[in-house]
Amino acid sequence: MPFYWEFAVLFPLAWVGMAFLFAAISGWRTLAGAYRFDGQFDGETWGHKSARIGATNYNRCLTFGAATDGLYIGPSWFFRLAHPPLFIPWSDVSVTQGKGWIFRYLDFHFGQAPKIRVRVSERLGTSLLSAGGRSLSGMLRVSSDAA
Repeated sequence: MPFYWEFAVLFPLAWVGMAFLFAAISGWRTLAGAYRFDGQFDGETWGHKSARIGATNYNRCLTFGAATDGLYIGPSWFFRLAHPPLFIPWSDVSVTQGKGWIFRYLDFHFGQAPKIRVRVSERLGTSLLSAGGRSLSGMLRVSSDAA
């Protein structure tokens, strides 16, 4: 089967276009406007994790990290062009707790992007809080929405 040049050109263009679309739909672009991180993260990390950011699911393509000064979220290399790494100081973070049909989760909310939430499993969320020297009870806020 011949290799078509159209595929070699169109597939990467489509991939980049979808990455930028997901960044816009999820709210990552908004988060990056406030919390873009260009340094080297120095803290405990968890790789290949999943989260729901805004209306977009990121399955096993995120690295989360926590340190005493904040929360780190970084994408896998193939999303980096449209999704720069993020670092959010704990002073800008609040948490709500919820339960789906089967699993419990934590929603992280951010002071400079109040309409965007990052939903992770309760297990990952409590690990992040603990590694950052925070407790779930100390970070919980009362939720006015059931989403």
